[in-house]
Amino acid sequence: MNRPIVKSVEVKAANLPLRRPVVGKVGRFDNWAVLITEITCNDGTVGKGYIGPYLANYMPSIALTIKELFSNFVGKELAPYQFYNEIMNSTSLMGRSGIATYALAALDISFWDASAKIANQPLCEHLGGSIAPVKAYNSCGLWLDGNESLYDEAKQLMERGDFDVLKIRLGRDKLEDDFKAIEYVKKALGNENLLLCDFNQGYSLPDAIHLLNNLDDKGLYWFEEPIDFYNYDGYKELRNRMKTPIILGENFHGPDEAFRAMEEKIADFIMPDLMRICGISGWMQTASIAAAYRIKMSSHLFPEVSSQLMRVTPTADFCEWTDWSEPMLVEPFKVKGGNVIIPDVPGSGVDFKYDVLEKYKVQV
Repeated sequence: MNRPIVKSVEVKAANLPLRRPVVGKVGRFDNWAVLITEITCNDGTVGKGYIGPYLANYMPSIALTIKELFSNFVGKELAPYQFYNEIMNSTSLMGRSGIATYALAALDISFWDASAKIANQPLCEHLGGSIAPVKAYNSCGLWLDGNESLYDEAKQLMERGDFDVLKIRLGRDKLEDDFKAIEYVKKALGNENLLLCDFNQGYSLPDAIHLLNNLDDKGLYWFEEPIDFYNYDGYKELRNRMKTPIILGENFHGPDEAFRAMEEKIADFIMPDLMRICGISGWMQTASIAAAYRIKMSSHLFPEVSSQLMRVTPTADFCEWTDWSEPMLVEPFKVKGGNVIIPDVPGSGVDFKYDVLEKYKVQV
């Protein structure tokens, strides 16, 4: 059976305003930079996807790389996994990280969306899974911008989608302020529900040891990225010292880095980022590695596609829920009972409001 032929690509960019500013150890962000990739086949099928490269001023370079990589597939039958492998091989000289990784992910997501649409299947079914609710946590707030409002904010985050799992950012100037922040949020959340925490790589190893020792009995579900993600020896030491599980993975650039981290046993759990892990194909490879190592795997951002990938991840734990993309989506995914609800539509279910993209347009 002949597959549709890949014909053209269009790349758009926007800088979307956030409902709640991101305030963490990495800085403050009031907007989310997004790159939209749409590939068209000769039968009229359009595969759509987006990535969020954080820094708007780098998007023209990423867009150029997307177009250059795509040029290798014009006139070929659509074959997402084959295309993924060809790009991985072709980028070995320039390095499989950074801009190359982001561009690969953007194309891979769109190729798979088109493939699922051609098969008239939701993405998770096209990948061999099934539609079902996906357990999630609300990651849309609880930043480092003050403790006074944390109780009310936690209540609001719980009420939107009936969440019973939240994530707080830690790393305030005074340790007692982190203690108070946890107390405020747990009072709202209830001790029977889970609270996750993220340090955004904010500490040196000695400081992290001191901080985590003081937080290790606070009943947190995990400690996320307390030190630089590449400090493997440091993570091994933290894992040996702490009873609270250590998680990292949003900075894995491709499955090879994920494999090395799991092989060296530097974390209890992992959480790949759809963009940095090289898209859907990279995620699927990483999920197989995590299954072999019996390591729980959560997602990082991009909840629309990530929730579907969790349905084909053997060791799936939590889907990270953010609402950052909602302003540009025709049909934002719903959350009920703390679960992401995957729509029963062909493809990833992602489509865009082009008037919104035009309003917040970034020239690429």
